[in-house]
Amino acid sequence: MNLECTYQSPRPTKKDQSMTVAINAIRRLESKIENLTAAVQASKPPPIPSHGFEHHSPLSIHSQPSPGTFANGVPNSLSRHDRGSVHEIGVSPQSMGPQTTVAYGISEAPRKISLSFSQHGVSLWPAVKQILPPAFTEARAALATDYVVECETQRTPLSIRIDTPYRAPSVLWLPALPLSSIKGLSDAYFAVFNRSNPLLDKQHFFSTTLGCAMETKFGYDIEACLVLLVCALGCLAVKAHEEGNFPLPSRSHLPGRGFVPPKWYELILEEPPGLKFFNEARMRIGLLVCQNDLQTGQVWMLQTAYYAQILRPIESWTTVNRAALCCTSMLKRNDAMDFDQWEGDMFCRLFWNTLMYETIITQELNLPLSGVQEYEPDVPIPKFTSCPQPETSIPGPLVDDDDSFFNFHFLAQAAHRILLTRIRHLLYEFTESEGSPTAALTAEIHHQLEQWRGNLPPALQFAEGDTINDDSPSPARVIAKDMLRSRYLVAKYHSGRSFLYKALHFPQHVNDSEYARIAEALKDGMYWPSTMGRCTQMQSALPLKFGWCCQCFGQILLLHTVARSPDPKLREALPDGWQSWVRIMVELITKCAEYSPAIAKDAELVRLLDWP
Repeated sequence: MNLECTYQSPRPTKKDQSMTVAINAIRRLESKIENLTAAVQASKPPPIPSHGFEHHSPLSIHSQPSPGTFANGVPNSLSRHDRGSVHEIGVSPQSMGPQTTVAYGISEAPRKISLSFSQHGVSLWPAVKQILPPAFTEARAALATDYVVECETQRTPLSIRIDTPYRAPSVLWLPALPLSSIKGLSDAYFAVFNRSNPLLDKQHFFSTTLGCAMETKFGYDIEACLVLLVCALGCLAVKAHEEGNFPLPSRSHLPGRGFVPPKWYELILEEPPGLKFFNEARMRIGLLVCQNDLQTGQVWMLQTAYYAQILRPIESWTTVNRAALCCTSMLKRNDAMDFDQWEGDMFCRLFWNTLMYETIITQELNLPLSGVQEYEPDVPIPKFTSCPQPETSIPGPLVDDDDSFFNFHFLAQAAHRILLTRIRHLLYEFTESEGSPTAALTAEIHHQLEQWRGNLPPALQFAEGDTINDDSPSPARVIAKDMLRSRYLVAKYHSGRSFLYKALHFPQHVNDSEYARIAEALKDGMYWPSTMGRCTQMQSALPLKFGWCCQCFGQILLLHTVARSPDPKLREALPDGWQSWVRIMVELITKCAEYSPAIAKDAELVRLLDWP
């Protein structure tokens, strides 16, 4: 009858509604933070021209008035150009000189001090060098300013050996692998690493990617690279199950608990675990290095994850830059990328994984950025759209009941990373005066952090001061819960570290409320769940392992400095039990020192600190 059919739209499921609520809450949080930044930007008086070249830091374009003075009509968000250039964001804080205003005979403005967000920069604070023991200061002075980068750059390259298992010939060992071993390693990867950083779609991997790699007998194609890297990380995931005494995914439904070695356990017995698979993947990606598509970006990020887990930060920075190049290339080519479709949503996953890791590694090591941050306003956070199921795929979706839990966890990570970046830009430059850093701005940052915690879905909720619960049923659950609590404490610590710098160098400008804020920050800088208990037992899967070691190194220096400070009010800010916590962190740094020359140098330095 030529009548147009009208179909009723399906009602959103409870999971879809929960995801929508979480995404909207995170977007509101980001909008509020950017409104604050925009208002600070708008309230700054016009700059006075100078005759010489003026170096700008990320904060030099922002003043810090109280949020209570914000006028109406604040723009909803900053444009890309308002955020400062990539060079300005990534430049090393130590290389920035003080800004002065000397034109037209105007007197010099108050000196602006740019603090290093890197915890290794703490060792260069003037007060730290004056207060800590001479043995430490002399040893530190003998090192380069960025000795971490120097140590890691000069280390021996990763071995290229391939120890073939089962006495198979070197050219035939991959096709000869039992399918059960590849399936077991892949399951372990998806049960651990893909939970915290959902880079791949499990349904698509098992229905398409794995089949393509098996058909070509692990030939020189992108699918083979993906499967080999998943197996490499899977070896580390199996090791993490063993370290935490968790049953492997295939045995998690069986009665009884504990790790039982699988028949293919021999595959992970090398140092580092998974190296044979990783090197096979490196040989193949060498012939595909010029591709810039979604799968190639995933390959680079999987390499980044492996390098990060075996404590090779420079290599991980190199590969995350290659992943960022894939992201920017795709965004340049596809002006109308549909982020609502599965492939567009997978790109969002790749983009946010790349952006978050690059931000972390470049802030700690003061390395150049790729420029992918310029596209942050243009790429939405992922919605975890279901993969279209091909006709030849195995029946039924390969999803778990816990998928939504970990999806929300990743979104919470993304929102927290945005907030922590704002803390760095807004609070890590101040002038020598009583009103800097601005207390009202710090209070607003705390308010935003509490909103982040309050907007977490019920399964991720935690109260401040919650004790660490080690009864989680899987390694991924342990890491997820500990990571969110640790991120919350780290953000609180970083928001107060600038006050500590002020107290150490300009105690005449510090008031009682700021001393209280310092005491709170020092307390927040201890007993991070990610560096304690069962989480650190599973060192093979500890996320951001290098970053946590750096955080602990800087905090150890600050606690020792405060303990020796001539200011009695500052010494009173030391939290109870700080010496016990320092001993635990020295043990963590010492364990990781055997895998990283930079962390080994940190371990040497902290051993030079005598106990007060």
